Amino acid sequence: MKWKEKLNLLSCIANDLQIMHSHNIIHCDLHSGNILQNDFYSAYIGDLGLSMTLNNALKAKPDEIYGILPYIAPEVLFNKSYSLASDVYSFAMISYEISSGYPPFPEIPHDIDLARNILYGLRPRIPSHVPKQIARLIMKCWDARPSKRLTSKEAYNTIKMLYNEILKDDPTENIDQINKCGNETDNSLAPNLSTKFYYKLHPGAIYTSRLLDFFDLPSPMNALDYDKQFEELECYTLNDDVQYLPKESDGLLLEAIVNEK
Repeated sequence: MKWKEKLNLLSCIANDLQIMHSHNIIHCDLHSGNILQNDFYSAYIGDLGLSMTLNNALKAKPDEIYGILPYIAPEVLFNKSYSLASDVYSFAMISYEISSGYPPFPEIPHDIDLARNILYGLRPRIPSHVPKQIARLIMKCWDARPSKRLTSKEAYNTIKMLYNEILKDDPTENIDQINKCGNETDNSLAPNLSTKFYYKLHPGAIYTSRLLDFFDLPSPMNALDYDKQFEELECYTLNDDVQYLPKESDGLLLEAIVNEK
């Protein structure tokens, strides 16, 4: 899939999300399995069975968490606190999946150890073939601090701007970067790089919604080098993957980060 089609899909999803959020509706179970796509590269958000209004979310916390672990915001794992921002975190993981070609954390079990490390700041590896503007957007949307994330409207406006630049085919810095990344995607994917067509799916990596009973989790935080990595996206090269490691605490540093198992 070319970047034009990827950005169109992301634009459709972000637009649906910002429309929901404009009516103060939180999806609460947003993941790629709830995205409906037609033959014209349009996409729609479906399955609103767990959605709630923002007012209801502020009044009471659910007794349990239901969803797919990698798509659930850290603050939801920590204290079951759903918000518009928790949907944006889920959108970040969908954006990562569409951009990279593979789902978040396919090669490790989706268990309490992963939950802990997500709260310590672990995020999926962003491959070098993802344009830096998209990488920055993803990072802004999966920040551990809900107040620092983009709103769904801001995410939509950013993606729509990039998509319109592709349609106009103007020689902008963004288009040049996207074209370079397109060449990287077409020509340079190493066989050991997880892609849409090649990755090891761990039997404990579960991509269907389920009840998650995790207790005694740490407070959410970003990786220690999060801010540095974000700033370096202004100048990172196509030879470097951007990877975010969790803080080492109580010996809980994920030994195998996505591509080691």
